[in-house]
Amino acid sequence: MKIFGIEFNANGSGARTSPQAFNTPFLKVGKGNLSLPFVQSRWSSTGVIYFGQDNLFPQLLNQMYFTSPLHGSIVDFTTNAVMGGGIDVQPVEDSAKNNIDVRVFMRKNKLNSMFNVLCRDFYLHRRIHILMNFSDSGKFLKMTRIDPSKIRYNFDGSFEYSDDWANGRKRRQIEPYNPAGNYGEVLYTMQDDAPGQDFYPIPTYSSALNWCFLDGEMSFLHKNNIQQSIFPSVFIRRPKRFGSKEEQQSFIDGLKGNEGAENAGKVGVLTGDGFENTPEVVNAPTNQNDKLFTETAKELKDAVCFAHKINPSIMGIKVSGSLGNAQELEMSYGIWEKNVVFPLRDIMENLGQTLCQITDTKGKFQINGYQIIGDVIVEGDNSQVNQTAEILSAMSPLLANKILESLTLNEVRAMANLPRVDGGDTIASLVESETEASEFAQELISKVNN
Repeated sequence: MKIFGIEFNANGSGARTSPQAFNTPFLKVGKGNLSLPFVQSRWSSTGVIYFGQDNLFPQLLNQMYFTSPLHGSIVDFTTNAVMGGGIDVQPVEDSAKNNIDVRVFMRKNKLNSMFNVLCRDFYLHRRIHILMNFSDSGKFLKMTRIDPSKIRYNFDGSFEYSDDWANGRKRRQIEPYNPAGNYGEVLYTMQDDAPGQDFYPIPTYSSALNWCFLDGEMSFLHKNNIQQSIFPSVFIRRPKRFGSKEEQQSFIDGLKGNEGAENAGKVGVLTGDGFENTPEVVNAPTNQNDKLFTETAKELKDAVCFAHKINPSIMGIKVSGSLGNAQELEMSYGIWEKNVVFPLRDIMENLGQTLCQITDTKGKFQINGYQIIGDVIVEGDNSQVNQTAEILSAMSPLLANKILESLTLNEVRAMANLPRVDGGDTIASLVESETEASEFAQELISKVNN
């Protein structure tokens, strides 16, 4: 008996016999340069502008997110740095109705969770697609995020949607959003202006896609190498076959009787009728590619991090020849934050404000500030602990200690431009030293005393 494409047998278990209705599954990546996708420049029979030689380059971008551990981690790390503080919509009109409309707008469209995914979409694909529904009178009804991999552009300015572009299933045409007025179903699109690209934007990290693919292939290679390889320590080559099963078993028992740690260092003797008839012990050859793998892994990490404009040390990768301390980490994070996080946060804020205008929500959209590195006190010559300690050290030790002993923990943290913490309204010198909240104050007092 078959129900919804699933064949059920007598015991009630089922096996799917029809294709699953989900986006394009992972495909085998072919040859060619993954960093330079083909973009069609002439009409096709269907009017769709191809993105990639097989029209599946967006699917490849999604696949690389899961293929490369480092690449996927950087995408998630960046998204969290941008959106980790959450979003808020502040009503611009102080009225009960407007306050309710703003809260309904946020909850109905699940803005917090949706914007986390939209930020990841923009970072991965440099474009965002939101399906909007309007009534016959033009009133906004709802909006839904659409994965960029499901959308292709038509030459006439419309969009083509498909659940599975590998097989062309469930395709339909969607009209673009029109600021002058909309009815029914339209697609709002925001995308980056990539140099030289008239249709689809290409993310800058695409220069490292070959390395991302290699990152996943190396782990798969090692997995197959371990599963399918033979790892003997030595080979014993006999000049002739065993005369009987008993002779073979006796030879094997003699070898097993001398294996193990308790037999290490003993002398073994192999005898035979003449040198030609004596078994020979041959050492198993080792893999000579270990150095190649090591060098490739290092170049891979550097290339992927450089393509994402992030210092490898921020991702926990030790860099040879670097300072290797918190001072470099703080400085690198600050540079990356100003060049990547802040611009991306501005883009997402502009998107949120545009959506407020489209939906006629009278509110100011904002993304709350958030720092992955900053709330935690990190050692280093230029860290906030040392900077504040230098100010206090300019005073006499007695005066500096008296100041610190009379301040609460939050007052001490305020001197270093740090946010308040729970339980921080206690005098810093009286806070138990083993509590996490007191680490900053205790460290600062210690530095002044020294």
